[in-house]
Amino acid sequence: MRFACSACGFPEQRRRRRPPAIGVLAAAFVLSAGLLVSCAEDGFGDPPDRNPAEQGRDDTVQASIGDLKGPEAERLIGEAVTVEGVFVRDRVPMLVRDLSLVLVNRPIPETQYILLVGPRAEEMDAFELGGAYLAVEGVLRAQSSEAGYWLEVVSFEMLDRLDPYHPQIADIAEVAAGPPDPTRYAILFSGGIDTGNNHTRYWNDLTFMNSTLVGAGFDKDNIAVLYGDGKALDKTLKVDYAGTAANLARVLALLADTSTDQDLVFIFTTNHGGGFYTSESNPHGYGGQVDANGDEGPENISEKSYKIDFNTDGDKDDTIAWDEVLFGWGGDDIADDAMAGMLADVEAEHVVVVMEQCFSGGLIRDVSLGTKEWVVVAAAHQNEVSWAMPPNHDYNEFSFHFTAALNGAEPDGTKVDADVDDDGDVSMAEAFNYAQSEDTRSETPQYEDDGDGVSHSGTMPSGGDGKVGADIHF
Repeated sequence: MRFACSACGFPEQRRRRRPPAIGVLAAAFVLSAGLLVSCAEDGFGDPPDRNPAEQGRDDTVQASIGDLKGPEAERLIGEAVTVEGVFVRDRVPMLVRDLSLVLVNRPIPETQYILLVGPRAEEMDAFELGGAYLAVEGVLRAQSSEAGYWLEVVSFEMLDRLDPYHPQIADIAEVAAGPPDPTRYAILFSGGIDTGNNHTRYWNDLTFMNSTLVGAGFDKDNIAVLYGDGKALDKTLKVDYAGTAANLARVLALLADTSTDQDLVFIFTTNHGGGFYTSESNPHGYGGQVDANGDEGPENISEKSYKIDFNTDGDKDDTIAWDEVLFGWGGDDIADDAMAGMLADVEAEHVVVVMEQCFSGGLIRDVSLGTKEWVVVAAAHQNEVSWAMPPNHDYNEFSFHFTAALNGAEPDGTKVDADVDDDGDVSMAEAFNYAQSEDTRSETPQYEDDGDGVSHSGTMPSGGDGKVGADIHF
């Protein structure tokens, strides 16, 4: 029996009785309501007729990436320019000021990268040039979408080799599907923001987690995948919806109508996050916003210390707190308060939320406070960025190890044993302990499962956390 849906016309049944699989029902609901975001075009368009080859080196303007993306950019449109930067071909070719901007899971500042287009750009090989410091000559063009300007490449010269960077879509060892368990549901989410920020590793994070869930007995139709602009990068994973705030809200609302107090709900988020980055002089430049409702607790961010009027009230004397965000496709941001609201009506025996994005620890208090002992895990503290995993940067560091622990193996089949108590199952607490012990990046994974909203780092159990997660496994 199925429940009524005015948009899709399913037969009626009482709420909380098991409806069709979430993947099938969600697709019908969202498509019929017109809520599924269509696949985005790159937006490069056709450049003006001027031939870049006609631009000689003698009249080339020396410029920085910031010049080509800042206030001076308009006067340089159509001009031949030479700019230096690190070459990255991660979905699309571009120059960035520094490779670290691509390795962290926060948006690349607009003035720190420029997309490269044209036949010469397409010839720039990721394996040969990825991570190299180049001098690129080209013609600056204006575009109507995404980054505002792009550089039509005429020629380039390698100035320094630096660290290689050429992430690839991962080849994940096939895992035999476990017996489908109708009481398990999952949502996998990655927004990506736009083409330049939607790194390949986010796709790999999702495909590895999806393979792990299917192997653990999650029915494929009970896993909803929200990714980027809605287009899959290969055939290993079916994308149900674009990774937008609206689509996430709709799928979670559907899940609230679907799940029961006998179910297990697993939610995984990756891609970019925004928050207050205490390691920089401009700590509020990475997304998020001043906490307006006082639910963040005593974060003690001093305007006087930073000499910045964060809450724009005309003085620099206040002590404030900060709301963190998860980014969606198209520049959507999902604030911690909004995420908590989306999850509020989800009813299940167990809920596990695993977050990879930068500043993800800042969502723990909002998501877990007052819950029925949900397990909420984050790759980084609320004031920290999270990182890609070296040396190939095909995955993010923390979530790679967490997923491998649950899977019992890395994507290439290398065995992983996180079952410390030797009971034959890897619990959420054991997976966290393994992941945080293997994490080599400058990030501090966080764990919470006692419902007080206060997370802890290090080996669980700690500070009252770890007992609930020790009893939850696939």
